[in-house]
Amino acid sequence: MKLNNQILLGNLVLSAVVFVVSGIGMYYLVFSTVYDELDNHLLQHKTDIMNQVQSDPASLNAIRELGGLGSYEWVEIERIDGQIDETENSYASIDTTRYEYQDTPEAYRRLSTQISVNDTTYSLKIYEEVAAWENISMTILLSVVAGLLIWILLLYLLNQVAFERILKPFYNTVDTLETISKPSDFDEKFPGSKTHEINVLNQALNIMMQQISSTFEEQKKFIQNASHELLTPLSIIRQKAEKILSNSDQLDEDTVKAASDIQHTAVRLSRLSNSLLLISRVENRQFNLDEDVRISSVMSEVLDEMKDFIDMKNIHVSTNETSDFVVRGNKELIQSAVYNIMQNAVKFTPENSGIKIEIGGESGQKELKIIDEGPGISAELRDSLFDRFKKSNGHSNKLGQNNGNGLGLSIVKSICKLHQFEYSVKNRKGSGTEVTIRF
Repeated sequence: MKLNNQILLGNLVLSAVVFVVSGIGMYYLVFSTVYDELDNHLLQHKTDIMNQVQSDPASLNAIRELGGLGSYEWVEIERIDGQIDETENSYASIDTTRYEYQDTPEAYRRLSTQISVNDTTYSLKIYEEVAAWENISMTILLSVVAGLLIWILLLYLLNQVAFERILKPFYNTVDTLETISKPSDFDEKFPGSKTHEINVLNQALNIMMQQISSTFEEQKKFIQNASHELLTPLSIIRQKAEKILSNSDQLDEDTVKAASDIQHTAVRLSRLSNSLLLISRVENRQFNLDEDVRISSVMSEVLDEMKDFIDMKNIHVSTNETSDFVVRGNKELIQSAVYNIMQNAVKFTPENSGIKIEIGGESGQKELKIIDEGPGISAELRDSLFDRFKKSNGHSNKLGQNNGNGLGLSIVKSICKLHQFEYSVKNRKGSGTEVTIRF
């Protein structure tokens, strides 16, 4: 989940908690206020009645007989014996009926007190219907809650806009990082920001990218220089070994075997050095990609080049060409990629078996598939097969040796990335491996 969404979700949860707590508090506050006002209203009725009967004692009977102060209010007056307690004012919420014909009681607020008229004590009970007041309370409460809810929603939207603006530099930095996929992108500069934290992050990333770029350049130069410098002494070693082997009839068996091993090792190191040099040149983009390359022609040249190797293992190669297409790129590199894939296929395919080559694809797709009948790819190598110096243990060629240097598919990966080709590998059902390049 994005940081922006996490912050908004946190604020929304916090707002929901505040809304619930505020709603409950508002409920008790509104009803407490309304009941206080209702009690004051009843007390004012008492005061009005006392003022009226003191100025006109005869009106007491009229009030008692009439019984009503309004459509929602009524009184009960009864004579009692004893002294008046002027401080006695008791309030109660009761359910009662005002008229005999009412079937269901209604909620009333009652003020019970005493008054004195002409030295006579009376019990005075004033009733106020609660429903009207509760309707007012509910209207006030709903209005306040609705206003609070609208405010929370408005605050959420405003926060969303504000956070998007605040976090925009951060997401710009993340987007820039995601676009870095090749060494030339290491020179990407992250701009400054008005936000201090983002500015510190971008400065740290700029320093890191400079260090990575510097380290990468030094590594490339080292690999390129080391690979290049190794070729000369390796060539001398090979020549010396060949010269020794040319006089093998004058040497003992152990010396011939040692010289032969030296020659094989020098050849293998030369291939390794050439492979590293090729990868370095590809990653440095030292090749032009402006040639029209016909894949069927490239495949034919690779098969001609590997004919002796294929015949030695008596492998049958079948080619299915559904479309003859041309791609834009460097013919030397594309041929090298195809050669490395084909070399692996021949190396790991058992004797007297077959390799299938498919050029083209469904719906006019431009792709090349090379399918062998080898043992397939082990699970531990499947994710790192195209990495450098990764090779399968246990596979051997006709001579019983694994002469690979672990760079063949790494070369394929570098060449495909340079041309923006897609590459994939998978095990076939039963046995065998299928390597695909989509142009």
